[in-house]
Amino acid sequence: MKRKGFLIAGIVLLVLGVGGFFARSLFSPKQAKLEVLNTNVPASVYVDGQEVGSTTPYEEHRKPGEITLKLVPVTSGAPLAPWETKVSLVEGVTTVVKRDFGPTLQTSGGELLSFEKIGGKKAELVVVSVPDSAQVKLDGESRGFTPLPVVDVAPGEHEIGVSYPGYIEREIHSVKTVVGYRLTVVVFLAEDQAAQKQAEEEKEATPEATVSQAMVEILETGTGFLRVRAEPSIGASESARVTPGKQYPYLDKDDGGWFKIEYEKGKNGWISSRYAKKVVSRI
Repeated sequence: MKRKGFLIAGIVLLVLGVGGFFARSLFSPKQAKLEVLNTNVPASVYVDGQEVGSTTPYEEHRKPGEITLKLVPVTSGAPLAPWETKVSLVEGVTTVVKRDFGPTLQTSGGELLSFEKIGGKKAELVVVSVPDSAQVKLDGESRGFTPLPVVDVAPGEHEIGVSYPGYIEREIHSVKTVVGYRLTVVVFLAEDQAAQKQAEEEKEATPEATVSQAMVEILETGTGFLRVRAEPSIGASESARVTPGKQYPYLDKDDGGWFKIEYEKGKNGWISSRYAKKVVSRI
């Protein structure tokens, strides 16, 4: 009887042990995946201030939640600008990061793809860019300007192109949308250094004895006018309207792609640089 009792007790413990294992597997939180793709130079990866001991490419399964990701380029040549951002990791979903490093943040580019669970039977896509108001192509078709929401995109793989005058266009291939999730694609455009160099050379070629006035020429808009905003934002109130083909004194430019002009004597406002260009008027 004693031996039989030990045998029964052993079976009970075995059942409890196996049952506990399956219970832990069933109720433990699912993980999220972080994937940092190949960069133009190797980069050290830091998560929440701690170096993970690996350079790009890098991937890791982690608990869902927000992390601080920092990439520090490793190069023996001229220094390149490191990059840091917040990343929200979602249960059961891969968050993808790509970065091309330049000497400054303005000459660096990349993209960040992340998911948010929304439920339902649709897939959604949102494209955001820096600078704002960049043109977006989805599967080769022009769809508008950033920030661009596509509330009912077909699930599956897509191609995204983002462009802005004076910046290097970025193309993102094989972007996959999933039913019940919103995919947010944040695109960081790098300034076109060749265009900047050309502008500097033209400036240096201008004779010093010549007095010049920086002007902004309004380009064709398709509507016959261009709105002047009180602030450098498409959501700002309209102050006036200017006409394509005319020039106005240039006052300033912000990082988001807006020109500040004097549209009337003593009155100024902001216009989108997508429909304007800076010129030099010699006087």
